[in-house]
Order: sequence, then C-alpha cells, then structure tokens
Amino acid sequence: PSWYHTWDFLKIDKVVWSVLPSQTLTALAMISVVALSSSLDIAAIEIELKRPLDYNHELQNVGLSNIISGLTGGYTGSYIFSQTIFSLRMGIRSRLMGYVIAFVSLVAVVIPVNILSYIPNYFFGSLLIMICLDLMFEWLIDVRTQVTSAEYLIMISTFALLLIFGVEFGIISGIVFYIIIQRMGYDVGNNGKLNEDGIIANC
Repeated sequence: PSWYHTWDFLKIDKVVWSVLPSQTLTALAMISVVALSSSLDIAAIEIELKRPLDYNHELQNVGLSNIISGLTGGYTGSYIFSQTIFSLRMGIRSRLMGYVIAFVSLVAVVIPVNILSYIPNYFFGSLLIMICLDLMFEWLIDVRTQVTSAEYLIMISTFALLLIFGVEFGIISGIVFYIIIQRMGYDVGNNGKLNEDGIIANC
C-alpha cells in the first residue's frame, strides 16, 4: 500500500478506553524507559565523542521530535546512537550524514515498493546480533575502567534485575538498588566529568 494509507489505521474511535487504567504502570514504565534510554543514548555518544554534550538541549530535541511524531500518528523514538557511533568510528564528522539518512529513509517510505522484501532476513538477524554483542561487551565489560566500582556493581545488578523481573520492575528495582548504594556512602560517580580520553574522572 502507498505510504499515505498509514493513517487509515489511526482510528481514535476504535480505542478501548476502559482498559487504559489497567495499563497505567506499563505506560509510566515506558515513559521512564524512553526518557532513560534517551539519556543513555546521549551518554553513549558523549563518551564516543570524548567531549561533553548539552543534555538539556539534546533531550529537548528528542522531546519535540516525539511530540511531532505522536501528533502525526507515529511512534516514540530517540537518537539512533548505534548509527551515530558507527559513523564516528568510520571517521565521519559531517552533519551531511544525518541528512543523507533522513533522505534515504524518506525515499524508502514514499516509493511504492517494499525494499525490505528484497533483503534476506538473515541480514537483519546478523546485524542485530553484531550490534547486541558489541553493545554488551562495551557496556558490561569494557566500561569497567570508565566508572567507579559502585557504579559498575549497579550496572551489572540492574542488567540482571531487568532479565529477572522484566522492564518495568527491573527499572524500579535498579533505581532502588542505586539509592541504597548511594545512601551507604559509596561513590556512584555523581561528581564525575568526562576527560579528554573519554573516561569519567571524579572531581
């Protein structure tokens, strides 16, 4: 179908409003996940760039984009930090990269041909596995030298709690564990700054 038929599926009158109260916890959890993941995306790009970014400015961009997407029937989203990091590691520093990706994405949506149907599924599977392994190694192993011992313990524990309890309760449990560790007086890196080597150094 043509791209403009996407909005044919946006039917507010078909929403079963009576089930929304039962989804309150899930909705709040998803809002927290999007907000947290956006912050983590910025942190990942910041570490790769080896210089601090303006969190308020970046999060405002994400928020504005999500508002526009929501009002036009789209999904929530954030920075494609994996694409950004891959581009940086390839030596690309020009903003032209972003415009090229936006243009190609627009063309893929507008043309009346499903390009993805011509790409083998194993390509997407292998790409996802590669990204997953790279991120897991970087954020669970390689990051050990860039954070304090307490921070690393919180990271590993939160990862395990997410696997055990799921997204909603895993995040809540991770926050509770963070508060406990902080109250016990351990250094959780709140006063850290990114140095020129991309390592968080405590002040």
